[in-house]
Amino acid sequence: AAGKKVMLSFGGAGMGGSWDGLNDCWEHCYGKEASVVRQLVAVASSLGFDGINLDYGYYYEDGQRGSSFAKGAQAQAFLKEVTVGLKQNLPTGSLVTHSPVDIDLAKGTRYFDIMKEVAGSVDFVMPQYYNGITRPNTDGINGGVFSSALAHFK
Repeated sequence: AAGKKVMLSFGGAGMGGSWDGLNDCWEHCYGKEASVVRQLVAVASSLGFDGINLDYGYYYEDGQRGSSFAKGAQAQAFLKEVTVGLKQNLPTGSLVTHSPVDIDLAKGTRYFDIMKEVAGSVDFVMPQYYNGITRPNTDGINGGVFSSALAHFK
């Protein structure tokens, strides 16, 4: 419609975040990847959305950030299988995107490695520069460009 794309976003802070520790809704999805894919595809297709965004801000490595999280392998399998499953099951031309917290895209993190592994199934990665290690609103703006966001990718 008028060159715009409308996406279904799955996740977000309501599903639990690695900063929160109180909400572990994501963990209930581990091992149910096929069902998650089926349900998301059904909702997006029935409403005519142009794709699905995975807003996963939860733990994905054992002991991450000093937590007691011990389901890293399950979380990683979930991220990979759902991403690939969505791309394979959505209508041709549909978008699959991820919007992780910026620190999760730092080289050496497992999330960064997973994004490389499933790159063929991801159309866009949209880092959340508003609640992670970079703070463009307080780090300053250099020539109209967020200096901290650019530094993150160097």
